Amino acid sequence: MSRRKQATTDIITDIPELEEGQRFARVLGSRGKNIHEVQFSDGEDILVNLPPKFRSLVWVKRGSYVIIEPAEEVDKTKVSGDIAAVLFPDHIKKYKQEGIWPFEDQLAKSNIRGNDDDEEESGSDDDDLFVNNNRPVIEETESESESDEESDEEEEK
Repeated sequence: MSRRKQATTDIITDIPELEEGQRFARVLGSRGKNIHEVQFSDGEDILVNLPPKFRSLVWVKRGSYVIIEPAEEVDKTKVSGDIAAVLFPDHIKKYKQEGIWPFEDQLAKSNIRGNDDDEEESGSDDDDLFVNNNRPVIEETESESESDEESDEEEEK
């Protein structure tokens, strides 16, 4: 296996351990040149750097979760840390099971759906992790489908 492929599989399959000083954060967006704005569970927003070992291997997008290593020294720049690990749904599930995941209540708030059915929300945990906001959810109600059928019948006459 090539070195690049091995690095990719390590990033995806190995579950990173939270070391002293590291914190979980949610990515709010990219600021360009591998700088990302993240938010901690307490609401604090900072800018962090994506190290070269992750570039072109893992794509960090808005809403992703990462582990942040704070900067050891304060420089003149606004960047105050580095991304130590990018978290995937399997990693998040493990942290939830261990009880160290701080974003439990924010996951429910950030999950934007067009419906309020409690039955669907209590289903699979995979649906709660990442929601594609780029595509609108179009739901057809019974009244809309009935009116469509009536309009089709009128056109046939």
